[in-house]
Amino acid sequence: AYYEGSDGVKHHPIMIHRAILGSLERFFAMMVEHFAGKFPLWLSPEQVRVLPIADRHNEFSNEIVSKLRMNGIRASVDDRPLTTNKKVREAELAKVNYILVIGDKELESCTVNVRTRENNVVGEKPLLNFTEELVREISERRL
Repeated sequence: AYYEGSDGVKHHPIMIHRAILGSLERFFAMMVEHFAGKFPLWLSPEQVRVLPIADRHNEFSNEIVSKLRMNGIRASVDDRPLTTNKKVREAELAKVNYILVIGDKELESCTVNVRTRENNVVGEKPLLNFTEELVREISERRL
């Protein structure tokens, strides 16, 4: 396609395109809409949230997060002075894939109490087993 310029010569038209969202942003917007914020584990920005019941469980909770992070798992601790129910509810609303509740029982047995974002209580598991399951699930990239 050509146009004739004011100088009487044919020129190639140049079009400058501007969009509010680029293709990458549109892709992410479609992904968020498709999954309704409930991303698969491998894509989720926060894969695990650890919830200590009391202050005395904070140190163990931080150790758990360190071990998870060493295995490439995106994890955080919610050590705010809120009730456990409120912390669980906020983690569910944030659509965190796995919620680990840590209390005296877990501290003594070096286990984690696992629940999913759909509030399905999986129960107690040794941290090593839970970590291996997550690493496997992430590597499979299941939807």
